[in-house]
Amino acid sequence: MSFGLSLSLHPLRGALPFSRSAALRAHALAHTRTYSAPARDPAHPHLYYHPYLERIALSFLPTTPPPKSSTVIGSLPATADAGLSDFEENPAFRVVLHAAIKDGLAKGVDERLGYEAEMRPGDGYMTLTDERAVPPQGRIGETEDLIGSVFVQDGKIIASTYEPFPSYRLVTANGVVTLPDGLDKHVVAFLEKMDAEEQAEQPADEAK
Repeated sequence: MSFGLSLSLHPLRGALPFSRSAALRAHALAHTRTYSAPARDPAHPHLYYHPYLERIALSFLPTTPPPKSSTVIGSLPATADAGLSDFEENPAFRVVLHAAIKDGLAKGVDERLGYEAEMRPGDGYMTLTDERAVPPQGRIGETEDLIGSVFVQDGKIIASTYEPFPSYRLVTANGVVTLPDGLDKHVVAFLEKMDAEEQAEQPADEAK
């Protein structure tokens, strides 16, 4: 089984890129022909759309995910009027996302976050904010864009203290999860490893 099933989609002419529109516009990226390959969103550094039956699966990977994959962010109907309220989050992805972020913090993959930690005037919690809607300097972002927090001690990030914020949303009117540079690449690599494991298990699952 796979997500690579033919689906005819039609673009919305003049639609804004996904990251600048409240409408989820996966269908706008496809040509007016039947296709079975993923479509990349040019407005996002890592986002791909995968057709599956009557829905579109959102993923940070170009490879076709197996059914019930933890690497899929969520899905939306493959209809011209699909909007933000039609998006269905994949709960398993949220768990994987925060695990990957915590691992990335422990490995210091994001130089900017490390620099911000070093420049803090004292110990305390540092908030990680989604970059799809960066707030003005000195201000805190909207609750839906606050990913989580981590304690900084003596200028060092203590990754074991990382706590996700339940109010964080994977998709908003400003777009899909957009992580800080460095951390985003680590999450993609984390997902690639998980995808390889899921793909390897797929034949055994199909045989049951």
